Amino acid sequence: MIPAVFAAIFLVLWGVFYLALPALRHGARLLPKSITRAQERYAGYLPIVAIVAAGALLTAWSGDAFLDTAERLHEQQGKLHFVDTYVHDAAVQQRTAGETTFFVLMSDIGGPVGMGAIVAAVCIALLVLRRYRWLIYLAVTTGGGALLNLELKHHFARTRPDVAEMLRRASGFSFPSGHAMGATIACGALAYLATRALRSWTWKSAAMAFAVTFVAAVAASRVYLGVHWISDVGAGITAGTVWLAFTTVAYETLRRIRLLRALREKSRRP
Repeated sequence: MIPAVFAAIFLVLWGVFYLALPALRHGARLLPKSITRAQERYAGYLPIVAIVAAGALLTAWSGDAFLDTAERLHEQQGKLHFVDTYVHDAAVQQRTAGETTFFVLMSDIGGPVGMGAIVAAVCIALLVLRRYRWLIYLAVTTGGGALLNLELKHHFARTRPDVAEMLRRASGFSFPSGHAMGATIACGALAYLATRALRSWTWKSAAMAFAVTFVAAVAASRVYLGVHWISDVGAGITAGTVWLAFTTVAYETLRRIRLLRALREKSRRP
């Protein structure tokens, strides 16, 4: 049942992304045409400004959501505590053998070892293909995200749910979820590289939909297995989104500036 639910989520997201991406691309093409001739020399910078603005908005929204959760973290009788307890108890009471197998698999793949192996394999492939900039972007994004998660865990030092109700052993602090944050960062970075490498909008949208669906499955697995509160995985996703937006916008901005300079240098040659 649960695998079918996530399959349905993937199909819905695939359709949404498939319809949305061409519309965004068409709008980006029309934007430079809407400016006056006096501003044409700056037209090439408009996509860069748009990327930075969008990244800043996404970072601000995700960061605000993370801070709101962190502020309510130690409230014993607040809404966050109520939601955490309610979802945790519901997950414990509704476990089945089939769902346990599925979520254990998602947790293993989305954990440090599983995601680390996937990222390492992609890095080796990029090294062989001599895509050094992509390799650096992926290494900095995932490696920096892992260090950031460790720092956040030690800063907030939140204890995990009761060990007696865990289906898998987990150690260390609980907030934010390392699985949720790591999967968000790694899958987001890989989805970005996939959209750069793939030509078809069909496969670009499929890569994005799969990344979102997989992150959701990994996050849900940590709550189902009883090793995290739902606020832990929510904070992991938002913190991962902040870091992913920062590194991706930085890389994309530098890439576009470099291409713009190369085109101008080429146009100046006799």
